[in-house]
Amino acid sequence: MAIDGEIIQERSSYRQGLVLGLTMAEIMLLLVFCLLIVMATFLKREQDKRVTAEHKLQQQIAQNQRDRDTVASLRENTAVAEKLKNLSGLSDSNEIDKYWRELVDSQTAMADLEKSGVSIKELRERIADLDRLKANGLNVDRAIRNAETVGAINRAMSKPGQPQVSTLAILEAIERGTTASPGAGPSGHQWPPIITLSDAAGYSFKSGSAELSQKLMDALTGKTPEEILAYIKKYDVDVIEVVGHTDEQPLGVRPTNLDRDLPSVLKGTSSISTLVPADNAGLGLARAASVVSVLRQSQLLAPYKLLPLSGAQLVNTDETLAIEGAPRDDPQRRRIEIRLRKSVPREIVIPIEPATVTPPPMPRPRPVQKPQPLSLTPPPKPVRAPLWTPGD
Repeated sequence: MAIDGEIIQERSSYRQGLVLGLTMAEIMLLLVFCLLIVMATFLKREQDKRVTAEHKLQQQIAQNQRDRDTVASLRENTAVAEKLKNLSGLSDSNEIDKYWRELVDSQTAMADLEKSGVSIKELRERIADLDRLKANGLNVDRAIRNAETVGAINRAMSKPGQPQVSTLAILEAIERGTTASPGAGPSGHQWPPIITLSDAAGYSFKSGSAELSQKLMDALTGKTPEEILAYIKKYDVDVIEVVGHTDEQPLGVRPTNLDRDLPSVLKGTSSISTLVPADNAGLGLARAASVVSVLRQSQLLAPYKLLPLSGAQLVNTDETLAIEGAPRDDPQRRRIEIRLRKSVPREIVIPIEPATVTPPPMPRPRPVQKPQPLSLTPPPKPVRAPLWTPGD
């Protein structure tokens, strides 16, 4: 009994040291474990904050470096801008920017040329050759086209394994082709079409005057030069003839000033409205000069020859002579025709020095014959051989 009581007392004393079935030591271990978990969580959070702060710091450092590079670039750009301004002599920022872009494009083009095997020295020599050709009056584009044409003919006529065809043989082949029979194919010249600006289509002048209407002015400053240039390149021509045509309505009797003022109008020093023609021939010429004075201002047609001509009332729209004598209002015949052709090469006249003329020798004096005395006997007649004899 005593032993049982002691055991019960020990169990109760043991149970007095338990909390939730755990001893104090176990509770302390649990608290320490919880504290470690809390500490680990806190440390993890602080580590994340540190990593975030370091990342932001790196971003700020990179941004600061970019800002420093931008500032340095701006300083360099300012120095470059000052150098460009001094080199180009320009003050407008847009013009300087354009000059800079052209320099960059030129540098790129030169790099491409060097990659293709063309050096700057060779390029300068070729440009100098082109300048010499232009100075001698040679059209470089035409020369290139002619060279390509001759090369194509040479390749077509040359046979494998044989030398190239001579230039003389090429010329003879071309001549044979141009003088071929009519059945062999198309022959003759290919002429550029005539550009017609008629009164009936709205391209009119002031009545009895050479003043242009607004529609005609817009055409001459807009699409007409482009159309003319296209035909010039296609047909290889260089003369632009502007022909003024009228109908047969008489202008009446009035003084004219074309002889005096027509050159000044073509030069641009006088107004077209000052021209006063006295007849249809003068009116056609004045209107052609009016059109020429406008076309001369186009940069597209500057390299070519512009000639004003007058057809008066003598040419119908079907290019027949208008000799019927019908003075009626005909807007179709009141027109401007623009014709294109090839210029005629001028003949080179070489002056010939007059040869020294040697005077003929003086005739020798003949001896003076004494006069014969007169005879009353007639001289004998000369005996002539017969033209036909019986033996013949």
